[in-house]
Amino acid sequence: MLHASSRSHTRRLLGVAALVAAAAIALAGCSAPADTAQDTGAETGVTIEHAHGSTNIPEKPKRIVALGWMTPDIVAALGENPVGIEEVWGADESGYQPWFKDFVMENYGETPEIIPYAKEGPNYEGIKELKPDLILSLYSGVTDVEYERLSEIAPTVPYIKGPWDPSTWEDMTRTVGKAMWEDEKAEELVAETDELVTSLAAEHPEFEDKVFVWGLTLNEGGTDLGVYLEYDPRVRITESLGFKSTSAMDSFLATAEGDNWYTGVSLENLYDVEADLFAAWGGSKAEGTYTVENKIVSRWNPIANNAYVIYSDQAEASAISAPTVLSLQYMLPKYVDDLAAALQGKPTINGE
Repeated sequence: MLHASSRSHTRRLLGVAALVAAAAIALAGCSAPADTAQDTGAETGVTIEHAHGSTNIPEKPKRIVALGWMTPDIVAALGENPVGIEEVWGADESGYQPWFKDFVMENYGETPEIIPYAKEGPNYEGIKELKPDLILSLYSGVTDVEYERLSEIAPTVPYIKGPWDPSTWEDMTRTVGKAMWEDEKAEELVAETDELVTSLAAEHPEFEDKVFVWGLTLNEGGTDLGVYLEYDPRVRITESLGFKSTSAMDSFLATAEGDNWYTGVSLENLYDVEADLFAAWGGSKAEGTYTVENKIVSRWNPIANNAYVIYSDQAEASAISAPTVLSLQYMLPKYVDDLAAALQGKPTINGE
């Protein structure tokens, strides 16, 4: 369920979206998207440049397949219920993340079809059966070959810069808005959600310049502590609240392998990692407890000072790990409260 304050913000989002939609309808007969080519012989529609080239979307899409994290939230908030999504981490027993399910049921009366898992890469047949006119996969590791195969089904927009780098939630919202021919509505959603982030940050000036690390809990017997890199969404949203990433980030980046958005710090080097606060997720509450009681980790500054937040509740962990205009309404107020408590020596380890 959404927090009361979150529901209020969601209603405001819907109200603004409705007004923008009405204006768009009124103007439809006399205007075209900013990116629409006007010359008869030129390519018409909206064109989006990305890591695999460029994608032209000739008409406003109505049947959208939204793959991976984050994108389904944005599509739904921008006025279209996706025709298909993948089941992602943080989904409940129904296969949907709770804030997404609540939103689409309230606004569309039904949930999208869940595309069955494919062992290798996207489920091309499952996607094709949905007859999409647009495929979005901004938070993914879609390869060149996978992109080409998806593009044979429908215009496809993958990641913009690199694998598993979705950029900021604001940029993702604008990119999806452009692909859906809903630039103005996207800007309204960004403004509304940014107001929430800004107002919560303003309530906690103690966050300013506090140094943090976002990571993972230890597995039993583990010798490395997993940590996330600077372009990971959970790192970016924490920075937007006033916190500052550790000075060890350069060394994190240097040790990351391939397209990974995370790396590991050897426990013997952990004391060299500057941090006032540690935020993490784990598979269970027991893993969180095991981590903070580890004889080395327990003496690391943020753990020794009880300045940590560890989520093993998958919905909460995924909501802050992949922030969107919907998941932030659901989770950000609680996340901010948990961070504030941790800086006062009142840590959080939740879950089962």
